[in-house]
Amino acid sequence: MKPSFRLFYSSSRPRTQDLGRRTSEGNILPLALIMTFTILLAGLGIATVVLEDSHRARDIDDSVAAYYMADSGIERQLFEIRKRSETLSYAAGLSSEYPNAGKWVSTAAVEQVSDKKFSAITENDFRVLDLFDPDNLGAAAGVDSIQITWDGSGQLEVGYAQWQSGATVVWPSDDAYVVLYAFAPSLDISLDPTKAYRLRLKAMNGDVSNVTISVFNAGSAVAFPGDITLSAEGTYGKTTQKIVVSMPKQDVLSGLYNYVLFSECQLLKGVSGAPVCP
Repeated sequence: MKPSFRLFYSSSRPRTQDLGRRTSEGNILPLALIMTFTILLAGLGIATVVLEDSHRARDIDDSVAAYYMADSGIERQLFEIRKRSETLSYAAGLSSEYPNAGKWVSTAAVEQVSDKKFSAITENDFRVLDLFDPDNLGAAAGVDSIQITWDGSGQLEVGYAQWQSGATVVWPSDDAYVVLYAFAPSLDISLDPTKAYRLRLKAMNGDVSNVTISVFNAGSAVAFPGDITLSAEGTYGKTTQKIVVSMPKQDVLSGLYNYVLFSECQLLKGVSGAPVCP
């Protein structure tokens, strides 16, 4: 009887193939988790950018609205002072609220301007400043010294004259000015604090810039007379804007030249008879 031999090869190779298949299939889950997490992070990043832009746009809108609230406060104060002849203390106590949660309050009571500034004065041009109490034309300016500084290659011709004070102020004539010529970029002038003055600055031999006029009394800086300082703080939403304005109390030249005359006739001098209009 012949011995029989059996070889078992069939089961080993399929097992190896199944193991490889299971290993490949097992790598899909971590890869899917990584991809899902990456997409989630990208979505969160885009959502954060969009949300920040939305908040920024809202803040800008609120900031613009708050600015116009403050501007309304300045206009209201100016109306009360120039049109109704109210005092600065009255304007400093004004405020207003609106149905859309906006409001403004006057902060003029805490503002003080001790100097006057001009960004530039061109050659042969001039500026005029009045030193008097705008609420009391007959009162003294309370200024005993002035300091003027400027930049540029030009010099300043500085003239000052005393007001003829009374119920109304009479402007000083041209021959009433004391004229000083300043060649250095600074000038100090001593005045009588019991008087009111008009100051005239003229640029010579070139332009000047950053002209600053500071006023003092007994060595201390004081509020600049002749000007009023208006300030309003506007609020809208969570945004607040503040505006501070310094200007003459009355219109330039007291409104004497707030109109223009137009004519079709020629403006002739030294000609007898009325000019002929077209």
